[in-house]
Amino acid sequence: MKLRNILPLLAFSALSAMAQESKPVSLDVESRGDYQHVTVDGSKIKDESGFKGNIVNIIIKGDISPKFSYGFRNRLNKMNKDNTFFDATDWLYLTYKPTKNLSFITGKYIVLVAGWELLPAPIDCYSLSEFCYNFPCYQWGVVGEYTTNDGKNTFNAQVCQSPYQKPYKAATSKSADMYAFNTMWTGRYGFIEPYCSVNLMEYAPKKYINYISLCSKFHFADNVQLELDYWNRAASHQAFLGKDCSVIGQLSYQPTEKLNLFGKVSYEVNHSGTAADGAVMDGTELTRVSAGVEYYPLKEKNVRVHGNYSYAFGKNTNPNGVVQDKMSLVNVGVTWRGKVL
Repeated sequence: MKLRNILPLLAFSALSAMAQESKPVSLDVESRGDYQHVTVDGSKIKDESGFKGNIVNIIIKGDISPKFSYGFRNRLNKMNKDNTFFDATDWLYLTYKPTKNLSFITGKYIVLVAGWELLPAPIDCYSLSEFCYNFPCYQWGVVGEYTTNDGKNTFNAQVCQSPYQKPYKAATSKSADMYAFNTMWTGRYGFIEPYCSVNLMEYAPKKYINYISLCSKFHFADNVQLELDYWNRAASHQAFLGKDCSVIGQLSYQPTEKLNLFGKVSYEVNHSGTAADGAVMDGTELTRVSAGVEYYPLKEKNVRVHGNYSYAFGKNTNPNGVVQDKMSLVNVGVTWRGKVL
């Protein structure tokens, strides 16, 4: 039986077992609505501008037993004629924790490519790099996780469906089983929080692209953080260090508990001369700058008002790319989170 057929059954077995146990369950609903104005070279993009319903999520988490737990998040707004229930599900996983140091996770889960820009949920994102818009970061698979006794280091190994399996089928009209193999390390040493990974992914059957992600978060003070991401991408049989990569930096400052100010810069380039990278295509060289503010009027921070502006310039060779030369985006909106159980 294929991996993608086994994992949904395992995840649903976990939820069925949960229903039979009187264990704590959390059920949350969250939503975000925006107004945005998008222009490219001064021309308004009508389909992308105006008042928009952004995201509606339902989140369920709980414990089945002291060693088993589960998680589920579904984007209700993604379900339509082109997306199935599982397409609209970000994660649906079962965790088994036999010891305090060791965990095993099976189901749909985030693809373990290190990067602070990839880490936030979509509801918390305003303007991203072109790579993030074209990287389907939730896939079916299995994960092993080990945390050291001092809690300073966590190591992960993952085998999952390749994020490029569906794009390959869409481009070629051919179905194929394609996989990704990921290892990741996270740590905390004083004010430095490293976040690194090495990844090998099929972009076509038996053809691989590898990532080296070198990322860190610096906590200069309790209310000042700097996130730096570097992603190098290369076909597995070639060395393209620096020819196909993304560099992202974000500085955040919280003058009060209710206010967060941030500025962000991303630079992406692909001069590899190959078609291996389907997220940032060959010939692309893009820069995007943005700044924004988040305000939380309530102490519990379950209501958020945000405003964000970004401007991009350079060349994107992807005709269907999101970030375009001379693209300006103004986005304001409200996010709310409610606990049902």
